[in-house]
Amino acid sequence: MDILLSLVKTPSVIIAIVAFLGLIFQRAPISRIITGTLLSFIGFTMIKVGGSILMKVLTAFSSLFSNAFNIVGVVPSNEAIMAATIDKLGATAAVILLFSMVLNILLARFTRFKNIYLSLHLVLFMAFALTAVLAELGYSHVAIVTIASIFIGCYMAISPYILSKFSRDIIGSNDYAISHAAISSYIIGSYMGKWFGNKKHDTEHVVISNKFDFIREPNVATLLTMLILLVISSIFATQPQVKDAMAMVYGAGAADKNVLIFVLEQSAIFACGLYMAKAGVNMFTAEIVPAFKGFAKVFAPGAVPAVDVMVLFTKAPNATLIGFLVSFLVELVCILIFPFIGLPIIVPGIMASFITGGAAAIFGNATGGFRGAIIASTINGLLLCVFPALTLHLFAGLGANGVTFADPDFTISSLLINTVFGWFK
Repeated sequence: MDILLSLVKTPSVIIAIVAFLGLIFQRAPISRIITGTLLSFIGFTMIKVGGSILMKVLTAFSSLFSNAFNIVGVVPSNEAIMAATIDKLGATAAVILLFSMVLNILLARFTRFKNIYLSLHLVLFMAFALTAVLAELGYSHVAIVTIASIFIGCYMAISPYILSKFSRDIIGSNDYAISHAAISSYIIGSYMGKWFGNKKHDTEHVVISNKFDFIREPNVATLLTMLILLVISSIFATQPQVKDAMAMVYGAGAADKNVLIFVLEQSAIFACGLYMAKAGVNMFTAEIVPAFKGFAKVFAPGAVPAVDVMVLFTKAPNATLIGFLVSFLVELVCILIFPFIGLPIIVPGIMASFITGGAAAIFGNATGGFRGAIIASTINGLLLCVFPALTLHLFAGLGANGVTFADPDFTISSLLINTVFGWFK
């Protein structure tokens, strides 16, 4: 089980294995097998490294922002709650993931749901969440594995299929689909954008005065966005709070840095991280898509790989930034409202806001233009706050105080499983 957990917690290894097997099944030359496997591994690792850079900057910003505005609440973090419960739930979750993968492949082979979900680290989080819910309801180990495996296996095959109605238009082909933990948000946002948006006003065609032409450059726009957020937070924070945030980045060397250097450097590092992640996406997709066809030919003829949503970020960089900001602002509004309606405060998860908010806006923009992007990312911000607050009590027995599951698909699934299977208890 430890080996399986280590494997699925390293998505780049999964991707490399799929690419390797795909090229083997295609009977590709040995040089092509080596090149394709390693470039897939390197590309996905670049995404991970870029994401780590983003996470480091966003963690420091989150601390600075929370302290500056005195925000105390529950932090939605899949990684944190999994780490806190891995001894208690890890073995069961690993078994669930294994059976879910098998069911996903069977469904891709014998049904019209021809998608194989490759973001396995995300469904591992879902396995932890559903295990916790079913255990709290009092189900046996066998029942938990059976129920969760069937649910997650179906989710892995069906959710990318449903979303492909919209993702296909963004991608421009059916070479790959999207697997992510906020597919529910993207589907809702796409429909809302379609119904209430205006597709003619694309976010990528926003007319900008020549004086502001520099904003058209995605890397510059990214840097400026983070720069503004860091400057505002630094203005309202105390000096010790700023130093604490700086220590997260520089460690013992924080004492040698001033605030201006910190703000400028972290803004640039954030832009670098996103650029690296995008470059990794391009390298990874260029190799995994053709390699996957060989894998699918043997195990599930006609199957389509479902990959991480960050592959779409190069398609609409303006929408990505808009979605992040709108989703984040909505979460801030929820902080003000929740105490008055009896819900616990959910501290905005900056990384979740960035990835799911940006992706939601891309889908909303595809169906409803600029207005659709705003609507979709607004809905995403609400989902990132409302459902973690509504499901917090479901995970109270885990003993992981102060953290909960973040993404909409985890929290909505947990609420659904608790409601349905709670009837039988």
